[in-house]
Amino acid sequence: MAEFNRGAAAERLAELLNAAGRTASVHRFTAGNRHRYEIFRVFAEPETPAFLDRAWAQGYADLCGVPAEPRSTRQVRHSRQLAEAAWRGVLMVSGPARSGSPGLRVADLDTAAVLIRAGRMMALPVRMSTRPGGQLLLVMPATSAA
Repeated sequence: MAEFNRGAAAERLAELLNAAGRTASVHRFTAGNRHRYEIFRVFAEPETPAFLDRAWAQGYADLCGVPAEPRSTRQVRHSRQLAEAAWRGVLMVSGPARSGSPGLRVADLDTAAVLIRAGRMMALPVRMSTRPGGQLLLVMPATSAA
């Protein structure tokens, strides 16, 4: 289902899938000849990708959708938790950009929209620009949020 170069990330995904009621396991492989490296693969049930697609659609609707009626305090709190989880995931995989701000290149416009909306929910100044290969998201320093 997914490959990682760090065991902790693979274990975290397997743990989250198991908590969601899906069976997942991590398998470690060593590859390479002269330069050896480890690959951690997460294996899950065949129905798991469809489950994750439905979860993505629900999370997208919760973060980016316009509610038909006012949201309860619990729904607002849940949306905020989704926003924080989205940015936690992004910050784990991104590195510093040339400007010193955390940056991430996102190929999918829907993912970029989710991250921009999540940033707004958390009062996080995020700037997006279109670059070859997708959208570039930069977290701006708090003083330059204009």
